[in-house]
Amino acid sequence: MVRFPRSNLNNRSRVNRSLRFLPGILCDIMNPTISTVKRRACVACTTAKAKCTPQAVNLCQRCARLGKSCTYLDIPQTKRKHKAAPSRVEVLEKKVDQLTSQLAALTRQNGRSSPDTSNHTSNPLTNNLGSSRDPELDSTNIAVLLEVAQDPSHGLDPPTSSILEGQPSIVDQGLLSEAEAERLVTTFQTDFVPTFPFVLIANGETAARLRDREPFLFLCIVAVTMGSAHPLRKIVAEEIMKHVTLRVVARSERNLELLRGLLVHIAWYSYPAERYHPQLLLLIQLCVSILYDLGLHRKSNPNLDEQRALLGTYWLSVSLCGTLGRPIIMKHDVRTDACIESIASTEHLSDRWIAPFIHLQSFLATVDEVYASMQPSGGSVLVQVTRGSLQRKFDSVRACVEKYISSCPSSTENAIRTEIKYVEMRLEELSLRGELWTAEPASAFRTTMLMGVIQRSKELIHMARNLPVSEIAQMTISTSARICAAVGYMPTAVLTLLNLITGLTDSSMEAQVQAVVDAAEYPSVVIELAKALETRCEGMSAADKETDIVGSLCSKMRLLARCYPYQIRAIVGSVPSQDARQDTSMIAIHTNEVAVTPQVWSGGSTYGDLGDMFPIDDIQWDSLLSDFTGFS
Repeated sequence: MVRFPRSNLNNRSRVNRSLRFLPGILCDIMNPTISTVKRRACVACTTAKAKCTPQAVNLCQRCARLGKSCTYLDIPQTKRKHKAAPSRVEVLEKKVDQLTSQLAALTRQNGRSSPDTSNHTSNPLTNNLGSSRDPELDSTNIAVLLEVAQDPSHGLDPPTSSILEGQPSIVDQGLLSEAEAERLVTTFQTDFVPTFPFVLIANGETAARLRDREPFLFLCIVAVTMGSAHPLRKIVAEEIMKHVTLRVVARSERNLELLRGLLVHIAWYSYPAERYHPQLLLLIQLCVSILYDLGLHRKSNPNLDEQRALLGTYWLSVSLCGTLGRPIIMKHDVRTDACIESIASTEHLSDRWIAPFIHLQSFLATVDEVYASMQPSGGSVLVQVTRGSLQRKFDSVRACVEKYISSCPSSTENAIRTEIKYVEMRLEELSLRGELWTAEPASAFRTTMLMGVIQRSKELIHMARNLPVSEIAQMTISTSARICAAVGYMPTAVLTLLNLITGLTDSSMEAQVQAVVDAAEYPSVVIELAKALETRCEGMSAADKETDIVGSLCSKMRLLARCYPYQIRAIVGSVPSQDARQDTSMIAIHTNEVAVTPQVWSGGSTYGDLGDMFPIDDIQWDSLLSDFTGFS
C-alpha cells in the first residue's frame, strides 16, 4: 500500500471538505435569499479561542459550565463582520463568468430552450443549486444587471424620433397650398428674421424640404406668417399644441427642431390670450428645459443653429419672465459671450444683429436684480446712488449697441431702439416706489424722475404708433411687452405727481397740474396707439380679437384711456384745506378742472359712443393698470 505524506493527506482532506461545501457556495451565489446556517462555534468560545462542544440547541458545554450567554452567529453575519464587502463582489463576479459559460453551453445542448421550460432534473448544476433557485435569474438577467450597474441613471432614454412622424401635414391635407406654404416660408426669411434673428432658415430652403425635415418648425413658421385673421389660424395653433403635448410633454422628445420651433412660436405668440399667460410661461420653461436636456449650455463645439438657439432662449426667457414677474432661470455667462463672439463672424448678416439684443437684455436683467434687492430703508439717497450707477453702465452698453445699428435694416433698428427706450424708462422706475421716498416724497430728484418716466413712456408709444403697418405685423411679443409697460407706466407717474402736487397749498399748484397733464397727453396718445396696433387684427370678429393678445391689449388700452380722466378728477378735486383759504383753493381746483376738461376728457369723439354714463365705479383701476405695469 502506498503511503502518502501526512501533509498530502491533510491537503486532500481540505479539498474533500471544500468539495462538500461547493453546492452550498453555488447556491448562495445564484440565490442570495437562501436561508443562512449557524456558525459551529459560539461567540464566547470564538472570542476565548476555546473548543466549543454543543450540549443542547443554542447552548455549548463551556457556556453551560461557566453560566455564560451562548450565542451562535449566522455565517453571512460573521463574514460581513470580518470581511470587507468588495471581496464578496469579487467572488460573485468570478462565479458569474463561470456560470454564464456553463449556462450558455447548457442552453445550446437543450436546443436553446427557455430556462423557465427546460428540464432542471437533467441538469446537474441546477440540481446542486436546489429547488429555491429563481428560474428568471439566468445569464441574460445577470448581464443586464451588470450593465445597469455601470450607469448611474435609471429608466429608458427619451425617444429621438417623432411620434407624429409620417402623419400628413396641413399641406398634405389640402388645407394649405404648396404655393402659399412657399410664400409664407419666404416671408419669414425676409421679413421676420430681422426682428428675431435667433432662428435662421438656410438660403435656398424650400417649404417642401423644410416640411419633410423639420415639420414642427415649418408649422410654427406658418403660424406666425399667415396673420392673425387667417381662417386656418386656430387649426394651426391647435396642431402646434398637439406636437407640444404628445412629443415634448408625453414622450419627453428632445431635439433641436423642437427647440427652434418653440422659439419661433413664442417670439410671435398671440393666441390664445390668457390672463397671467400660463401657456406662454409654460412654453418658455419647456424651451429652457429642452436646451439644458440637449446640453447646449455646456457643449464645447455647438454648431451655428445651436448657438442661435441658446442665445434666443436666453433672450426670450429673461425678457418675458422678467416682464411677467417670474424668476429668471437663465443667466448671462461665459458661454453666452462665447456664442456672441463666435456667431458675429459668420457670413449671415442677421447673426450680427443678435449682439445688441443680448447686451440690452443682459443689462435689463441686472436692473431687475438691483431693484429686487433694494431695501426701503435706503431711502432717496440709495435711489440716487443706484440711479447714477446704472446710468453709467447703460451709457457704456448703449455706446456698444449703437455700433451695430448702422448696419441693421429698418425693422431691426426700430426693434433695438424700442429696447433702448424701454431701458431709459426703466431707469426712472424707482420714482414710482413710494416706500423708497417716505422721508422726502416730493423731493426735486423724485419729481424729475417721474417726469422722466412720462417723457420716456410717451416717446416709446410714439415710436410704436409710427411704425409701418408691415412692421407692426412682424412685431415680437417682447416688443409688445415693452409697449404695454409704457402704456401703464405713464398714468402711474402722472397720478403719482398729481398726488404730490395737490398736497401743496401754494398758488402754483394749478399751473403744475396743468403742466403734468399737458405733458402726458395720455388719452390721445393711447387711443392713437390702439388704432395703430389694431391693424394686426383687421378682419377679425370682436370675439376673436379678445382671444388675441394684441387685440385684447388694445381693448384694455381704450379702457385705460376712458378711465384716466376720472382718476385725475378724483385727485384734483380732493385737495385738503385746513384754513381760511379753503374756499379759494377749492375755486382754484374747479378752475383747473374746467381748464383741463376740454383738452383731456372733452368728447365722445375720443372715447367712441360711451358718453357720460360710463360706469367708472365698476372698474378696478389698480387691477387694470397692473396688467400693464406688473405692479399696483
